[in-house]
Formats: sequence, C-alpha cells, structure tokens
Amino acid sequence: MQEIKLESIETELFKATWSLYEGSFPSNEKRELSVQEKILKNKNYTALCYLDSKNQLIALLFYWKLGEFYFIEHFAVHPKCRGQSYGTKILNEFLKDKKNVVLEIEPVCDEQTKKRLDFYKRANFIENNYEHYQIPLKKDDKLIILTLLSYEKAINNEEYSKLHKIMQENLAIY
Repeated sequence: MQEIKLESIETELFKATWSLYEGSFPSNEKRELSVQEKILKNKNYTALCYLDSKNQLIALLFYWKLGEFYFIEHFAVHPKCRGQSYGTKILNEFLKDKKNVVLEIEPVCDEQTKKRLDFYKRANFIENNYEHYQIPLKKDDKLIILTLLSYEKAINNEEYSKLHKIMQENLAIY
C-alpha cells in the first residue's frame, strides 16, 4: 500500500480522491472544492490518499496539526475496499507515532453509526462526554452536534477548551 500526500487539486489522483470524499460524507461535513484548494497550502493541514499495488484508490485521510493535537477531519475507505482491514491498517500506521489524536463522528443513531464507533473503539479511541459541535465547514452551515473521540485517553476540561479554541481559530475557513 502506498501513501501519497495530495498537494494540488489539478491531479487525476486528487480528482479520484475528491470523488471518494464527496460520496463519503454528508453535505454539512464537507468543504467546498475552492476551500479545499486553499487549505492544501496550509502548513498545518495534510491530505493523504492510499493506493493499492495496482494504483487503485483505497482510502483518504485528511488531518490537521493543531497545537499539541492531531485532528483527523476526514477518513474514508473506498466502498470496494471496505471490510478488508484497510481502514485498520491505515489508522494504526497513522497513530503509531502520534499522541493527542482526536476526531469527530456522528452520534450513534443507527447500525452504520454504531459500526463506525465500534471501529474507532477497537483502535483505542475513547468517547469524550462533552457537548461538542463541529466547526462549520461552510459559511451558512448550521451547528451540528458530534461525538468527540480521542486516542487512548479522555481529554480533560482544560484540554478540551484549548482544543476547541484552536479548532475555531483554524478550521472555520470559507
């Protein structure tokens, strides 16, 4: 499996990755392409994609380095590759040399959201019991409540306040 950093929206690989992105997340959890192009230039943001030995797209993982935290903003495995342990392998490799990793998921409301939570729990993520709202990714997006997960340990109140402030300062890009 090959990991590739995406640096331009002009490549065919970016276009394939963007197609996976568009099909994997609801509208209120996605950025617009013009904003994505802008944040690709941000030194604190990294957009990765993963290819198999035949150069077929397996997954995407977009994340931010926010102070002492790594925030996984988007992670998706191609539908054709799900159930083959790719998500676990990619996530474990990403986590291997990082501390203070956080991500957001939708609250559990059906079988799919339960599977998502269980996947992250198997990777040693812990649910934090804060009333957490996603930083809007588009100008007119309404606030949506999400569940904040953290890797290996819960986040205390002071850490959460610091993280949320950094998220507000860095993620609200339109």
